[in-house]
Amino acid sequence: MILKKEAFMIPFTWKGKSACIGVTGALACLVAWLFYRSIWGLLWGILLYLPVKKRMQSYWSHRQKSAVLFQFKEILQMAAASAKAGYSMENAFVQAREEFVKLYGEHSAMAREFANINRQVCLNVPLEQLLDELAERYGIEEMVSFAQVFRFAKRSGGDFLKIFHNTAGKIRQKAEVKREIETVMAAKRMEMNLMNAMPFAILLYVGVTSPEFLEPLYGNLLGSGIMTACLAGYAAAYWIAGKIVDIQV
Repeated sequence: MILKKEAFMIPFTWKGKSACIGVTGALACLVAWLFYRSIWGLLWGILLYLPVKKRMQSYWSHRQKSAVLFQFKEILQMAAASAKAGYSMENAFVQAREEFVKLYGEHSAMAREFANINRQVCLNVPLEQLLDELAERYGIEEMVSFAQVFRFAKRSGGDFLKIFHNTAGKIRQKAEVKREIETVMAAKRMEMNLMNAMPFAILLYVGVTSPEFLEPLYGNLLGSGIMTACLAGYAAAYWIAGKIVDIQV
């Protein structure tokens, strides 16, 4: 199975597109007033829409992937406990889903997914095939790895229960490391966001309290060029800062 990084991108609904348009419009107005004092500065909105849309999609996809991986880790732990108690793998996942629903509800992602998997197992569809399809649908590395190991262990025999426990344990450890890193990086991202807002805040403060200091930069070609260069430098710094705090495990 080939892992597709774009497999879990969120399809934008009309609500998502509306939010994206609203954010883009607000940013375009801010840039037009702070950097150009001109209605023509709103043309930046055309250029801003695609990166804003990509950023919002990436943000929500990352949040959903984290939530799905956490749920998958939980249901694996429950299935491992049921398998250790003597259930077959198929029945272990049935028992695991029942326990999972008590904690996270029927409408959680993995509750819905494993309800469908358990139904298809009752129709004699191989469990390893269904796990492969689940992993391919979400495109999450840990889920893909588990599906591959599960399929290999099913076919090769051996101490299948031990293999299952070891694989589930490694996925749990990696998921916990990711959550710890996310917790640590949340503060750093907050600092980054505050620093990203500072140039706009300074321009806004000076523009409101002492507009004569910035007046020479507006309404002429040289001033517009300087402000455009500043805006490009800010965009580059924003991109670099985002890369620094984007830690992959």
